[in-house]
Amino acid sequence: MSVKSVYIPAVSFHDNRIRITDEEHHHLVVARAETGELIEVFDGKGNVWTVAAESVSKRETVAVLKESRRIPPPSVELILGIALIRTAALELALEKAVEIGVTRVAPFAAARSNAVAGNRHDRWSRIVIEAAKQSKRYHVPAIDGVAKFEQVLAIPASTKIMFAERDGGSLQSALAGSPALYLIGPEGGWTDAEIATARERGFDPVSLGAGVLKAETAAIVGGALIRYELDR
Repeated sequence: MSVKSVYIPAVSFHDNRIRITDEEHHHLVVARAETGELIEVFDGKGNVWTVAAESVSKRETVAVLKESRRIPPPSVELILGIALIRTAALELALEKAVEIGVTRVAPFAAARSNAVAGNRHDRWSRIVIEAAKQSKRYHVPAIDGVAKFEQVLAIPASTKIMFAERDGGSLQSALAGSPALYLIGPEGGWTDAEIATARERGFDPVSLGAGVLKAETAAIVGGALIRYELDR
């Protein structure tokens, strides 16, 4: 069984002990953490502390520090630019993108987006954190506020890919190293104007095969393929 993970952005020890409260404590209670059990505490910036639960009460878990370590940043900086899509689909894409190693998410409003952002950034951040905990990604990916399409195109990157259903080339020919920014369009697809604008900004249209993938599927598959190729 894997060690339980706790995310605390500002870690503080007193007498080699840390008090875990609020939502993270609740997760430990639900997961039935026991006295003496080892737990990983991480701050989302690559710092990880292994602690042993000393007591688990109704309001808090007190744990004793055993060791600490520093995890280097991912070797590949992988940025997902994703158009606004249905809420459930976007949340699935966020969760799985973190699992495959995306380091930043940049949501944007595309011409054919059939959804609006609303006030969901806090929820998106929570999804990203939970996915990072589950997949042991100790550097929590950044998630930007919803931007315009042109703003996402301006994000600096060595590899610039637009996954498209038509006129797409091969992935290998589009790879030029890290950082890698890849764009996923809305459920209605890209407009001709968006494809033309992306080309002008240095993006290579890339195909994911003959079939038509849902946006959330394309976000997962496309990101996994890019990371695999750049990690080789």
